[in-house]
Amino acid sequence: MKYIITIISLFLLTCSNSFAAGCESPNEVKKPSSYSKMLKLIKKEQYVEAVQGLEKILKKKKYNKDADILNHFAFALRKTNNLIKAEEIYLKALSIEPTHRGALEYIGELYVDTKRMDLANATLKKLEGCKCEEYAELKSYINK
Repeated sequence: MKYIITIISLFLLTCSNSFAAGCESPNEVKKPSSYSKMLKLIKKEQYVEAVQGLEKILKKKKYNKDADILNHFAFALRKTNNLIKAEEIYLKALSIEPTHRGALEYIGELYVDTKRMDLANATLKKLEGCKCEEYAELKSYINK
């Protein structure tokens, strides 16, 4: 019985408290103070400035393995139409945290933008078990 409760608890933990697509995952790296400034730039759609700031953050080795920072960097790159580099960075984020919902949603959108619907749909399936905002957003983006 304890085993079943543990499995259910782990499932609920991973699929509840839905993070917004770009929001932080529960990884352990403390973010630099400049990171919140970069998120504000992204929110204001000042993507070039966000790319420049995130590049500076990522020069520090400890942040180069942070899926959240990589995800936002890739997002800003994608919004500046640097799709090849954005895909590379999304894949790096997903190699660190394969279930990062924001990175999954955004790389799925990149696949739609680059007319690779098979990859977009495969990415959507990775989000399917989770009733989360990222699943709904990607599904809507695919269906446009």
